[in-house]
Amino acid sequence: MDDLSTEKTDRELQKNKARFVLNQGAFMGLALAGVFWFLQMTGLETSFLDSVLNWLVYIGFIHISMVRYRQNFMSGSLEYGQGVWLGTRMAMLAGIVLGAWMFLYMKVINPSYTDELILQMQETYLAMGMSENEVAQMEDIFTLVANPVLMILSGILGSGFTGLLLSLIIAIFQRRRPQDPFSNAMKNIE
Repeated sequence: MDDLSTEKTDRELQKNKARFVLNQGAFMGLALAGVFWFLQMTGLETSFLDSVLNWLVYIGFIHISMVRYRQNFMSGSLEYGQGVWLGTRMAMLAGIVLGAWMFLYMKVINPSYTDELILQMQETYLAMGMSENEVAQMEDIFTLVANPVLMILSGILGSGFTGLLLSLIIAIFQRRRPQDPFSNAMKNIE
């Protein structure tokens, strides 16, 4: 009977952990979509603020989620690998949510966004000193890069990679080793 209730409790804990990661990843994706929307509406999508806001969302969500995960599910301990895995999964889920938002944005809300991207790429290459002939030859590449499906896939991979890099750093500071019960008992005696 005890084994059955312990097994049921373990399964419930695993479900709650998975739900937590899904929720945090979805909220992070929504926050990133909100940042994208805000920057598009203000015309600051190519500014330094774009990078700063995105990094703040990633760092904030991963940091807070590791702390909450450690406190709520791991009894105050978190191994380095667990933290890295948590942040990476969250970022990949956020990439999926952000990719879905981008697809909706590019296909329904602002279908001319793809053309704007292509024009922006052309202007960038012209500003770098390429001739108009060379830029015209690269038209197929620009169209491929601005493809919504490719942007979604690269967004998921890019978000996962960003989450991995930040999780590698944040997990260093958030890891906590499990306490040795013997040393805790000895502290009480002294």
